[in-house]
Amino acid sequence: MKLISVGGARSIWLFDINDLNPRGKDVNSDLLDFLREAYFFDKVPSSPIDLDPEKKSLKFERGRFQVKEEIYVSVSLEIYNDGFVADSRSSTRDTDAFVEDVLSLAAKEFSLTYDPSMIRTKMHVSELTVRMDSVLFNLHPKLVDFANTISSMCGSEVPPFECSLLGFGTDLAISHLKPSNFVLDRKIGAPFSENRYYSRAPVHTDQHQELLVELEHILSSSQIPLGRIRGM
Repeated sequence: MKLISVGGARSIWLFDINDLNPRGKDVNSDLLDFLREAYFFDKVPSSPIDLDPEKKSLKFERGRFQVKEEIYVSVSLEIYNDGFVADSRSSTRDTDAFVEDVLSLAAKEFSLTYDPSMIRTKMHVSELTVRMDSVLFNLHPKLVDFANTISSMCGSEVPPFECSLLGFGTDLAISHLKPSNFVLDRKIGAPFSENRYYSRAPVHTDQHQELLVELEHILSSSQIPLGRIRGM
């Protein structure tokens, strides 16, 4: 498995936003200006009631956050009544560091109450584009025959079918949390011969890469001769 690019690294921190300001200080307007200046956001809500019409959140877009000396990453932030959602294209570790920085700096600037124990839940969504050396047909040899059957039904004018998508999910009916599914899918617009895949996982970016390496090991351990696949 080779990492091509990080498409998204989302951090979701769930907590009661009122816990930060238990005595109701009037800081909302000043907070907007503070966040703009601290993180160089290009787009900031015009007022505390300027909510995103779709998500009903305060939305901050195209900011910058320093992760290392002379290294900045692009970030965005959404503030809800029940927590923060932040995005970068670096890693979920960097996105977490950004959220932690926002909360710590804002608490110091406005004498708010912040303690890490306030955070009820942290969730993550990692999106990667990778190149895989193994193919999904290796999950089971009969998948090749099944794909051949689909192809024969569709006729010779349609390109041959291949196993192109693998997913894992949780039973959302038994939990209030709704983690993202794990998905490995052919990259849209890339020819199958490039072995490019889009993958999404509800874990940290580095853990996501570990999962893909493990998956590729599973696939390669049941290697199907490429001659069978090409002979469809």
